[in-house]
Amino acid sequence: MNIDVVGGVYHEFCSWPEHEALLGSAGRAALCLSQLDCDINVGLHSILELGDHTKVQEVFAFNRNCHLKIRESGFTTRFDYFHPLSEPKITPNKIDAKRPDFQVGSLNGDAVILFGMVDYIPVISASVVIYDPQNTYSPILFSETNSSAERLVYIINRSELHTLFKAENETDEQIPDMAKWLQDKEQAEVVIVKCGERGAYILANEQDKWVSPYKTQSVFPIGSGDSFVAAFSYFWLVQGLNVFDATKMASVAAAYYVSHKTMNSAEGLEFFAQSLEPILDVKRQRVYLAGPFFTLSELWMVNEAKFHIEAFGMEVFSPYHEIGIGTAEEVVQKDIDAIHDCDAIYAIFNGTDPGTLFEVGYARSIDKPVVILAENPKDEELKMYEGSSCKIFQDFASSVYSLSWLSS
Repeated sequence: MNIDVVGGVYHEFCSWPEHEALLGSAGRAALCLSQLDCDINVGLHSILELGDHTKVQEVFAFNRNCHLKIRESGFTTRFDYFHPLSEPKITPNKIDAKRPDFQVGSLNGDAVILFGMVDYIPVISASVVIYDPQNTYSPILFSETNSSAERLVYIINRSELHTLFKAENETDEQIPDMAKWLQDKEQAEVVIVKCGERGAYILANEQDKWVSPYKTQSVFPIGSGDSFVAAFSYFWLVQGLNVFDATKMASVAAAYYVSHKTMNSAEGLEFFAQSLEPILDVKRQRVYLAGPFFTLSELWMVNEAKFHIEAFGMEVFSPYHEIGIGTAEEVVQKDIDAIHDCDAIYAIFNGTDPGTLFEVGYARSIDKPVVILAENPKDEELKMYEGSSCKIFQDFASSVYSLSWLSS
């Protein structure tokens, strides 16, 4: 089996937790494919500055089944994340600029995985194409790339789907309706919509189905979608699974990737799947956001947590935003009432803020589930919280994902 992967290879940097890679969508998908099965031939087609060619070769040095077909560009795009859930800063910023074509031409392998790029528009011709627009800011349809395919599969995230749908429609619709619109418009054989904590929606052969995501102890989401696309392509094309079973295995593979930052073999994923717990039903939760907000850094963290928890579809009660700073008579009873009204508590923990410590203790006394973000705790600070069944995390992304899974 010969699979070509076309798209961006980018520099990726994350400040907290620290992460550095030269991968991007196409680079990561090609690497995952070669790790899934060393007997398939993978061709990676991308474009980046000459000085990075050797670095890419080093990334794939132990993956002999991946063949690099890299062209020279004047720059390599860089993505900088403050944390894995944050919007990246892209350098150079070419989001609003007219992107030149990246002419790859006719590819005669068994299939092509095509990723949209932030700096170019890749143009290909192939018999089977799996297309991921891979551009949160300005996704484009496959038909707009001037590429051609005899069989077309779309793998798209819900934000990209919504952006494309709203460009031609005035009303808001649910994911199944938007997926049907995309399938009809693009004459796609299959449409798969990646929906993060909700899993994936599949529309194929006039049938549709949701595939659940899986809980993991840690989540590093940068690259999760790329690993999903690579795994789906492998299990559908190479293993011959139907699209629904291939999507299920892609969900397993993504769970492995976000918890290990690498891909396993196909056999290893089968074993890994036995230990996974599916997320069957994610309900909208009301979350009490506990944490100090008396310095600029503390308030920044409260705002960041509120934004991202709400982005996961949860409702947030934040004492700072709902009540503000006041006297004991003005705030305490309102805070206690809010704890009773909420489904769960999310606590930003620094070990010294008495208000946060009280809120966590009170919540556990009435059996409310508590998720704690404790990035740099002292040895003895968490003993009472560990012993009272609080879920404790040292990284922000994992803590928010775990919070969203409490109701499943």
